[in-house]
Amino acid sequence: MSDFNQKEFLRNYRHNPHRAFTQLMSEYRNRVYAFCLRVSSRREDAEDLAQEVFIRSWKGLDRFRGDSSLTTWIYRIAWNVCASHLDKKGRAKDMLSYQESDCDDEEESIGSYQSSQDDVGFKFVEDTQLLEVLFERIPEAHKLILTMYYLQELTYEEIAEVTGRPMGSVKATLHRAKANLREAALKTDSSLRGAK
Repeated sequence: MSDFNQKEFLRNYRHNPHRAFTQLMSEYRNRVYAFCLRVSSRREDAEDLAQEVFIRSWKGLDRFRGDSSLTTWIYRIAWNVCASHLDKKGRAKDMLSYQESDCDDEEESIGSYQSSQDDVGFKFVEDTQLLEVLFERIPEAHKLILTMYYLQELTYEEIAEVTGRPMGSVKATLHRAKANLREAALKTDSSLRGAK
């Protein structure tokens, strides 16, 4: 996380909350906006959602105990704001899909998704201009999981904290999200070839 130091930030916050919060916004603004853009492709809506994340962060910062990192705390707020937004739009079921589990046995789930084979399959779309188009074709929860893992570089543990889900569920959902993205890419590739 660049030069941002959480302990120093919290010390500064006690002495000069407004200045420290400006520092916090500067550090997280782009990441939170990119995260919110995954559930609302309209930039204005994503800006409103990001603003709501920072309003809630400002109001809750006095109660931040440091049990988790500031990063996971902010993403947890962003996750809740996005879930609330989808609920208002009647699309809350898109977030509920995240609660499913592919494996009954959590140990099996954890072991089976640690291979990097899935990542290799994902890399072929990672650097293309199609990525934004493909993201529009998968469930919101999957967009957010992929964003946290690949673009924001959160660990499985951090994603589990943000979402409040068990580690096995995080890995299973990430696996499904990558599979959905690959499937969308293959469909798009086939339709482009058929159009030629």
